[in-house]
Amino acid sequence: MRRPDEGQPGMPPYQAGTGGRLDRLLDAVRDGFAIHGVPADADRARAAELRSRLLSAAREFAATEPGRSLTFVVTNDGRRGGPTGGSAAGSARPRTGTGVAEPDVVSIEDRAAYFPAIDPAHTLDQLILPAAAMERLLLAVAVVELRQQVFDEWELRQIQPHPGSAISLHGDPGTGKTLAAHAVAAHLKKKIICASYSQLESKYHGEGPKNLRALFHAARATDAVLFVDEAESLLSQRFESLSQGSEHAVNAMRSELLLALDQHDGLVVFAGNLARSYDRAFESRVRHVHFPAPDGETRRRLWDRHLVAGLPLAADVDRDALAAVDTTTGRDIRNAVVEAATAARLAGESSVRHERLATALHQAVASRVSAGLGQATPVPAGSDQETRLLGAAATALRGRAPSGDPPAAAATLTTTDTTDLTDTTDLEEKQR
Repeated sequence: MRRPDEGQPGMPPYQAGTGGRLDRLLDAVRDGFAIHGVPADADRARAAELRSRLLSAAREFAATEPGRSLTFVVTNDGRRGGPTGGSAAGSARPRTGTGVAEPDVVSIEDRAAYFPAIDPAHTLDQLILPAAAMERLLLAVAVVELRQQVFDEWELRQIQPHPGSAISLHGDPGTGKTLAAHAVAAHLKKKIICASYSQLESKYHGEGPKNLRALFHAARATDAVLFVDEAESLLSQRFESLSQGSEHAVNAMRSELLLALDQHDGLVVFAGNLARSYDRAFESRVRHVHFPAPDGETRRRLWDRHLVAGLPLAADVDRDALAAVDTTTGRDIRNAVVEAATAARLAGESSVRHERLATALHQAVASRVSAGLGQATPVPAGSDQETRLLGAAATALRGRAPSGDPPAAAATLTTTDTTDLTDTTDLEEKQR
């Protein structure tokens, strides 16, 4: 067996602290082998030496057993793996999201490391919602804020041992669901763990529930708010008849989530677009908060929030006219402001004019699906149709309609294919 300082063919010799071969060893993946489980706080030089010796021994053994799948479990803890605890490891499995092989025996702490807690990116004063939606959201958050007074001092823990709070934020894309999750975490002065269904699922049977348990373990260990996006994939109805392994896996994930929610004391925030597809078992465990398309007052507040103090605006900018366009969401407004500011700067202008904001807003709305109306039809760049639309949009949003026309402040800035109009139910079924 080679010593670490002897190096490998084509590789520079190991030198502690150089960051060369040591960094490659810390990657723990070489020639199809992987080393996991070395304590993160171990001495770097000793950890690198251990990995090097293990990899060298594994290569020598593999050379005598070509084509064989190999998994070695080395442990000083009798509770994990081996003949004294747990099941012996079988074939190697890829670590979720990487394709790097790892043994079957992986501690929940190791899995939880894939879900780091981060600082929230937004605060509550950045969240613009209609009053009813904001009130319902803050009530759900209050369950966590007032947990000690309500459940300990008033002894309600006797009827609800784990006073967690789970919120389902549902509504059209761009209405502020992700921003709200970060905002409530900042309001509670906690970090946030962001995950999606695609990070939890696995093609290996039984791995999905393990990843889900690790996700909740990470949230408890860091006292963080847990935010799960793509919630419709995780909360949707369970299969009643099971004929395929994938259906068993889906049901196992749903059951594991129900148990996790019942035992979790913290705040869990789900975000999705199709709440009507959720399994009934979640109805009593999750508080639903609908994020509607912004009304006129909310759109005006959104424009005020996004037209920040440092942005130089021309004198012709009419915020009321911009807010009158009723097909916009908060994301549309943000994208329009960024695009208009970038275009103005690129053109060498010292301020952002109303027409640039109107044009950018039109383009933002026309590029997405109109709520419940079908697919917005893209307008060819440079076409007569684009010229007419942009001219009408700029005129309408400035509040200066052509003579003889009705006020155009509420003009729709999207073109819709009316040959395939569907109601909301049909549209959601197609999306599913």
